[in-house]
Amino acid sequence: MTNIRTDHGRCAVRVRDILDAPQLRMRLLHGDAGELDRPVARVCATDMPDPRPFVTPGALVCTGLVWRQAATDSDRYVGLLAGAGVAGVVAGQALHGLVPPDVVEACRRHGLPLLSAPQSVPFSRIIEYLAEQAAEVRWRRVQSRADRQRKLLSAVAAGAAIETLVADFATEQQVSAWLLTATGTVLAGTGELAETEIDRILATALTAPRLPAVTAGALRVHQVGAGDRITAWYLVIRPSAPELDPYGADLAAVAELYRQRRADRQHLDWELADRFPMPFTEQPGRTESAIVCEIHVAEAEQKPVTPHRRVLPGGVAGAIDRAGAPVAGPGTTTEGRDSGFAAGFPNDSSSTAPHRLWDGADTAAGSMAVRTAMHDALPDLVTALDREGRLIGVTAAPQAGVAEVVRRRIGRIAPALSGIRLAIGVSARQPEESLAGAIGAAAAASTAARDDSGPVAVRVADIDSAVGLLTAVPGGLQRRFAERVLGPVLEYDRLHGAGLLETLETFLGSEGSWRQAADRMHVHLNTVRYRIGRIEELTGRDLGRMDDRLDLYLAVRTLSGQTAPV
Repeated sequence: MTNIRTDHGRCAVRVRDILDAPQLRMRLLHGDAGELDRPVARVCATDMPDPRPFVTPGALVCTGLVWRQAATDSDRYVGLLAGAGVAGVVAGQALHGLVPPDVVEACRRHGLPLLSAPQSVPFSRIIEYLAEQAAEVRWRRVQSRADRQRKLLSAVAAGAAIETLVADFATEQQVSAWLLTATGTVLAGTGELAETEIDRILATALTAPRLPAVTAGALRVHQVGAGDRITAWYLVIRPSAPELDPYGADLAAVAELYRQRRADRQHLDWELADRFPMPFTEQPGRTESAIVCEIHVAEAEQKPVTPHRRVLPGGVAGAIDRAGAPVAGPGTTTEGRDSGFAAGFPNDSSSTAPHRLWDGADTAAGSMAVRTAMHDALPDLVTALDREGRLIGVTAAPQAGVAEVVRRRIGRIAPALSGIRLAIGVSARQPEESLAGAIGAAAAASTAARDDSGPVAVRVADIDSAVGLLTAVPGGLQRRFAERVLGPVLEYDRLHGAGLLETLETFLGSEGSWRQAADRMHVHLNTVRYRIGRIEELTGRDLGRMDDRLDLYLAVRTLSGQTAPV
């Protein structure tokens, strides 16, 4: 068996081209217009009784009909070829002097185009012809790619926007295309993308062993930028046909110029802000939320950045400083930027497995990546680094909206945080409250988030109520408080099944009404009185005292999970 594949599986020759080649002198025995337009991926020559191990989908099968011992063999053999998905059949005449009618009828029945090759044309000439055509197509493709690269670079030099380049590329290649960041911001695109679609795209982009990769929805994902996958952009292409490869690597290489330009401007702004720190500007009457993000490395040998720090004055600036706000002083390291765009276009645009934020000790690079993601998720965010390496930010958005955006958008980069955990606190500036107070509350919430599971933990500092204030306490400390207050009650219920905890929760939920609690539990009033008395004996608390009732209320809420972060 002999076989040749054309241009890495991209179909350049069709059955009709083989029929129309004058040097091959083929004769059509069967085949309608649709069958003759089938693409030929390769040529296979075989006369094995079972051809299936030797043919592949899209192959043009050349056979000398050696397998045909009787007319009944034709339907079985051609049926096997059709089941294998071949493009067509070329039958030789040397053995029988012609192509038997039963072979023609079998091809008609199974929908395979059938060509007859004259005895003077060996199958090797057909293979040579296909190889020549494939080489010509490859050469045209090289020339086309060079022309496309020159066109793209000329557009960049002329100041074309990346949105224009993506739109022109999609129109020329007849595809849909989008340019996304790692948190899901759509920088350019040919249509709307649903949030669920973005989730699937980024799950592939951040976890695939190599890029480009194909998502479950047949979208091809190219990485833009050779650095870590958090600061990278992603070019996403939906081809018009499965076999098409619309030169995404070329556009991805050009898009890197735009990404690096944006990153350079951003890094320069941060460097100036960190070298010459200024307190966050107070905006009276405006809704503002503070964010504090702690970055924790799982490996013990990796230590957080401790940049040099300039002492800020008293007043608002000093309060912000003490609460964990700006910032680094002279000598702050802002290294760790992605390696830039290499000159020329890449021959291989694939990239290896997701990069870790920290490659050993470069914590500054990791902080920069997280900072980039935060600014991408919240475009109006103003940030600074405090002396402990925490990222402090202020944004003009309501607390609930900020928390939701951070959970969804920053949560998307979780697969790339190999061995890294982000503990994030969010707090709104209340009326008549200073910005320093909101930053301090967010810092407390981020500290509490350290105990939460998952690579990205977000807590909201709802400190305008006792229950909300408890959410700013680390989860482990909350549980220890609840166990210390209600431990004897839990143990008594475990031993006797007395239902004391259920009675306490119902009693507190009934605003301390004996009758209402009894009705809700469908028990006698004296049963509730007895159980509450037993609870008071076990805990040493008096439910008639406001402070004792608050202790028990918070402990019950903690055990029921109602003080856990939303």
